[in-house]
Amino acid sequence: MFSVNRCINRLSSTIVLNDTTEQAINGYVKENCKECYEIHPGFEFRGVIILLKNPMLVGFKIKKKKILMPFVKPCFGPILIELTAEDGEFELIRNELAKTA
Repeated sequence: MFSVNRCINRLSSTIVLNDTTEQAINGYVKENCKECYEIHPGFEFRGVIILLKNPMLVGFKIKKKKILMPFVKPCFGPILIELTAEDGEFELIRNELAKTA
């Protein structure tokens, strides 16, 4: 049986903000990304369920090909990670979020 993973460590990423608040993460994404979208708890990205307590912002740095993704680690609280976007991921996320809007 296939199960979706909930461990953010599966994604090759860099931690941008750690030991912080949801408000600080949303503020950072707004300030540092020209394009951002609200994702809801349970959003799936690269086979990982993004654990969130509340809707939060995911941000795109298109020129740098980076995605800023929030996550709530049960043991540590909210974190913000930066991932290198793979081909088509910006559009994939936009399309997925358009379905839920």
